[in-house]
Amino acid sequence: MLRLMIVDDEQIIREALSQMIDYESLGYELIATAKNGMEAYDIICDEYPDVVITDIRMPILNGLDLIERSIKTDSKISFILLSGYNDFEYAKQAMKYGVRFYLLKPTDKNELIDSLVSIRKERLQEEERRKSQQVDLLKTLHIPLEQSFIMELLEHQDTFSSVFHKYQELLSLPESCLYACICSFVEEPYLKNFATDIVKILNLEGLRLDFSILYVKNTAVLIFPATTLATQERIKNSILKLHYPNQSVTFETEFIHMETSEKLFYYVIQKISRFERILLLSEKGESYEIRNHITAPWMISHLEDSITSAPDIIQANELLNSVFIDSMPPATARSLALGLFLQADLSQEKPPIDAACDFFRRLYSCDNVTEIRNLLSVVLVQKEHETGGHKASSNIALLKTYIREHLDSENLSLKWLAENYLFVSVGYLSKQFVKEEGMRFSDYLNKERMEEAIRLMTYYHNDNIKQIARQVGFGSNPQYFSQVFKRYTGLPPTDFIEKLKNTKHKGE
Repeated sequence: MLRLMIVDDEQIIREALSQMIDYESLGYELIATAKNGMEAYDIICDEYPDVVITDIRMPILNGLDLIERSIKTDSKISFILLSGYNDFEYAKQAMKYGVRFYLLKPTDKNELIDSLVSIRKERLQEEERRKSQQVDLLKTLHIPLEQSFIMELLEHQDTFSSVFHKYQELLSLPESCLYACICSFVEEPYLKNFATDIVKILNLEGLRLDFSILYVKNTAVLIFPATTLATQERIKNSILKLHYPNQSVTFETEFIHMETSEKLFYYVIQKISRFERILLLSEKGESYEIRNHITAPWMISHLEDSITSAPDIIQANELLNSVFIDSMPPATARSLALGLFLQADLSQEKPPIDAACDFFRRLYSCDNVTEIRNLLSVVLVQKEHETGGHKASSNIALLKTYIREHLDSENLSLKWLAENYLFVSVGYLSKQFVKEEGMRFSDYLNKERMEEAIRLMTYYHNDNIKQIARQVGFGSNPQYFSQVFKRYTGLPPTDFIEKLKNTKHKGE
């Protein structure tokens, strides 16, 4: 369901628009209505709608100003503009902001339905593209993800189920229908040939590996769906026919099946856990080593524990700096950072797929180790230490710190912070903020901005309203700043400044 909001300063029109259409049947949830642009913008900051139906001519913040400000916090919002004036200038300005749906009042029901249907169709197509991009991204990262998965399973067998489910969606592991084929007497010098031959054998059956080949001391573990005995027999016979120069013995195979993928991987981990050296083999035969030695200082869990148990942020960052040194290859740093992100278990047992992919994109867009280190400093170090390692609280503490340091920014919305800074789901963050702070995000943001404006007026004797508006995040809209300031203090900024001057003169 797409989240829909209606904005109009006339109550009768708001109510008519709310009741005119069965929005649910079109795939929409009407989450809020607002009587002016200022109220609408606060709701957008809190409720992250997908689509906004808005009037143009409204007091305080008109429809075009609302759009201009809103797209700075969430460029993905779709707007449908309503106007009682057939004014081409409005339409031109709206198009400049990317608005394509401009309807005249009185609103024609069918035109509005057509607009909503068109937007939903586009959103569904965008969602399909986004999911396809996520799948492609995760495919490119499957080796570092699998490495992190195996290492964490080996180290945390007491919490095997939670670790498995954390990675299941990231690795596209099905609930069932997986088999493990244990191939014995596979000698390491022939691994590359073996891996490419296995891929060919499976391709002939219309199958593919669901996980990279696991290899420990002359034994290879193949994981793929082989649902019939006939298929298994054909694959077994094809493997037994493989032969490489100077290979001393013939291969042996054994098929293992469990009712769930989780149980299958539990069996596999038990088989390989006693080996210190484990290899992951890609379909092209490239090998990646995992050292199964829990006391090794480079182990991800050891590093994560060290960072989170450091007495303060300074020492935690120093530890991060000592590991992520500038001479480290960026590819190595990215792989280690990916494992730290997943093992840190951030705010929930299972990181949302969208948040995880957002982090992966940010991580793999880092050009050097310094950028990777800075990213981890926020996502891992500060988040762990803001409130003694309590994940949910640290999200809110980190969010509040960011707001204080970026009050001049116009793109401070809950959705922007969730997706671009904290890498958690916006729904989760919204509920957590209200629970911990006892107020909506927009109220907190406006309070911080108004208190900063008052501080600038009182202690720095700044009486330039335009300058103050820019400094507290209102950009080039001092009129909107004045309205919010008046709502907060009861006085317009000019009257408040005059009152401060009078108080000062009386004190003298």
